[in-house]
Amino acid sequence: MASAARKKRAPDPGTSCRELCARAAAGELPKLLLILPPSSGEEEVWFGEQIMKAARSFGRSLVDLDLLDLDCASPDFTPDLVDGFVASPSLFASRQALILGRASKALNRWPRLADALLDCASRASGPEWIVLQVGSGSSKAAKALSATRKKGVEKVRFRGLYADPPPWRPDPDASEAAVFVATEAAQRKLQLHRGAAGQLVELAGAKPNDLVQALEHFVLLGMDSIGEEDVRQVVARSAEGTAFDFADAILSGDSGAALKLIRSLNAVGMRTWDGKRLAAREAFGMILSAVARERQKTAVVRNAIDQGKSMDDALKAAGSRPSMPVVRRMEKRLDACDHAFLNVVLECLVEAETNVKMVGWRNSSRALEYLAFRVFQRRKK
Repeated sequence: MASAARKKRAPDPGTSCRELCARAAAGELPKLLLILPPSSGEEEVWFGEQIMKAARSFGRSLVDLDLLDLDCASPDFTPDLVDGFVASPSLFASRQALILGRASKALNRWPRLADALLDCASRASGPEWIVLQVGSGSSKAAKALSATRKKGVEKVRFRGLYADPPPWRPDPDASEAAVFVATEAAQRKLQLHRGAAGQLVELAGAKPNDLVQALEHFVLLGMDSIGEEDVRQVVARSAEGTAFDFADAILSGDSGAALKLIRSLNAVGMRTWDGKRLAAREAFGMILSAVARERQKTAVVRNAIDQGKSMDDALKAAGSRPSMPVVRRMEKRLDACDHAFLNVVLECLVEAETNVKMVGWRNSSRALEYLAFRVFQRRKK
């Protein structure tokens, strides 16, 4: 018996979003587009918001289109607004369209809203297209919309981007979020070199809004060719404050710089992409992660240099693009880092994480100070 045909793989959220945004910008939306929460995983509303933004921009560009754009989560919203709009075409526009955002609670409170929208989708008259963002939450009306198979209704679900690469290709640049970054960068005419997309995901996270903001930051700086080190230099200091400076201080054996950075962390915290500041306890895991990644990269370079390879080849083996800032930084580290010291750093990282997460140390800054003290104390022996 022939094996069953494989189920067609659904496109990733970024691809689906771009396709629907292009259709919205061209005025090619269906009678009713339902933006639903994912069947599994965490919902990512950013994608749906981009589609509504594209539809809104198109609708407002047409003089003969009467567009009703409502936030259904507003306390002033009632289904009567929708009923009145559909029943009374404008005297100044011959066409109608609807955009309804954050409708989950409204559907739960007024189930007849779902029936009205499905009725609009099934009639030739009425709004030319409707975009409905259902949002998270469950109700009979939302389930009815999700299950409908009426002609003219399209459904799309958006989950978060995967930050981890697939197991068959363990390259940070191959993760779903990194591929999203590369595509968005190309649309902005930014050239990302090998390792840059994966590094950006590691620093800024997998939220599409944060990733796009990071790319826009490069555009504002006038940078069109971006390597892994450029991401560290720009994004690390914007998104993680002193995390990579702390890693450099530890791996370069600079105890004074490490303690100075801890004092700065206590005083002002670390700024994130959305403008908020992380307190020391919230930034602790981010800092340890930065030290661990840089230690691993330094270990790869150390091994390659010991085998007689050039610095350029060693950096390429570690996944970095050789450039003068990268070479100088690594040379400074290698002056302090032999294999024994790299093992010491790893042991102290494990000890610091154990102290905070298992032993119960409440002062994360004290744990970082103890980490630095232990590293430099054992280095002197």
